[in-house]
Amino acid sequence: MSPLGRNDSMDSGRTSATIFSLTHDLPAPRAPSAAAADGLDAGQLAWGGELLDCGIHWIGRAGARLRVERELAEAMPIRLHLGSAEPLIGRTLWSDGNEAGLAFDAPVDVLGMVARNLARAAAERRRLPRIELRHTVGVHRGGEVEQLRTRDISQGGVGVEARGLGVDEAVQLTFDGLRPLEGTVRWITGETAGIVFTEELGWQTLFPWLRGIQQAPAPQAGGSDADGLLQDKLALRLDLPGRVREGVGWWNCRIHALTAQQVEFEARQAFAPGSSLWVALPEIGGGPARVVRARHGRTLAEFRMPLRDSDLRLLTASRRTG
Repeated sequence: MSPLGRNDSMDSGRTSATIFSLTHDLPAPRAPSAAAADGLDAGQLAWGGELLDCGIHWIGRAGARLRVERELAEAMPIRLHLGSAEPLIGRTLWSDGNEAGLAFDAPVDVLGMVARNLARAAAERRRLPRIELRHTVGVHRGGEVEQLRTRDISQGGVGVEARGLGVDEAVQLTFDGLRPLEGTVRWITGETAGIVFTEELGWQTLFPWLRGIQQAPAPQAGGSDADGLLQDKLALRLDLPGRVREGVGWWNCRIHALTAQQVEFEARQAFAPGSSLWVALPEIGGGPARVVRARHGRTLAEFRMPLRDSDLRLLTASRRTG
């Protein structure tokens, strides 16, 4: 189970302890010291003429980790039944008598399963389970910003890399396409930090966002500085975290090149030429800009008001100390 499973207060009121994963990972055995979980979604395994009840600890696109009461033979063809949906076909990977790992023959639509569970629940009880997700989130604290990888997310909070974070620290989070979210670091265990949102995300917001992340094409390679969009030889060549706003949505980006008039950045979102943006730069704030052109995941935008020389000197110092 994800390290975030240790803190149920982050997701109080949830009805399922099962973790749904958007990764392509196969299930691995848990450490012997891992705590047992209550409230798992129920399933049933079928093979030959036998049936076996099970609990779903973790389920992803490629497989599942189940709680079972007997040891299963490895590489055994098996069917996993979940409610009234079509069974998931696969084979056993491993079994230790308490848990078993399955590999599915075909990729599973994990969010489709979540959607069916939501549809079956009464409106006032609809709540997303914890979703395992590897995605970049911008973490802002004071005047500093860092882009970290998520571990998992729920309506109440998110697990991220713990790099540089402290318990009880107030942060602002930027998820691609959402408004900035305020939060507090609740705990740190090993290399993972648990951040509680100040205001919970409604499932009506979180589910479409997750579906968009799942369906988004893989980011394109940004290329080298030699074939970048900002060809001014005097441009600052950088690799700094930033963020971009279009309308009410924010996106994380990497700032690659900068002059007083223009900025080149890389983001998961495609911005059309002529689009109006707000480009936030580390340490110096930001300003409005207009997209000039875009290629291979990179965007060139022109500031509506040129940056000051003092701002450029500050970014130059950041590059040297970074």
